[in-house]
Amino acid sequence: MAVIYSLLALSLLALANAQLQVVNGKIKITTVTTAGCGDTVNFITNQLEDAYEEYKEFLDIEFVPWGRTVQNADGTQTCQFGPNDCFANRLHRCVLDQLKDNQQAQMDYMHCEFSPPRPAYLQRSYACAAAAGLNLVTIDVCVATPVGQPLDAAAQAAAAEPMTIINFVPSIVFNDQIDVSLHTEARTRLKSMICFALAELPESGVTNCQI
Repeated sequence: MAVIYSLLALSLLALANAQLQVVNGKIKITTVTTAGCGDTVNFITNQLEDAYEEYKEFLDIEFVPWGRTVQNADGTQTCQFGPNDCFANRLHRCVLDQLKDNQQAQMDYMHCEFSPPRPAYLQRSYACAAAAGLNLVTIDVCVATPVGQPLDAAAQAAAAEPMTIINFVPSIVFNDQIDVSLHTEARTRLKSMICFALAELPESGVTNCQI
């Protein structure tokens, strides 16, 4: 009987992962973040970082630092966790744009921002941008640019549909296809999901996946 239950569990797992696909050798993971969110901290530090370190050659990572930000008619923004959230999200957008051709650098930067002491959000600090080797004058000009700049508009547009359908921060989207069930799974077992998806491709060399 135990064997039957084990086979049933594996069958259900396979069905659960059937929607997660590898597209042209990659799995794209888009994460809608906001700087002050504890759930975002947990996802990046406890799920995404481990999965990235294991499978980085198969992953296309994208961050959208917007969350529940509201663009007001008077040109200001209102963010879920207050002014520091708005400031840090803006800083994240500026830095990620500067690092857009370097996925490892983007991951390292977001690790810095979402690890203690969470410099941008808690200290309004450019420490993580400095650690990334960026020109702080360039970053400061970007951060000081009036609300409504192209980076804001792009993030607002990219976050709109995931936040409407998933309605959770972080919103996690695979391969540009919004799926609430995959988002929910990813919050607790992202590495396993990726492993099972890659294991379907013999050329990936990925085996020995664990639930």
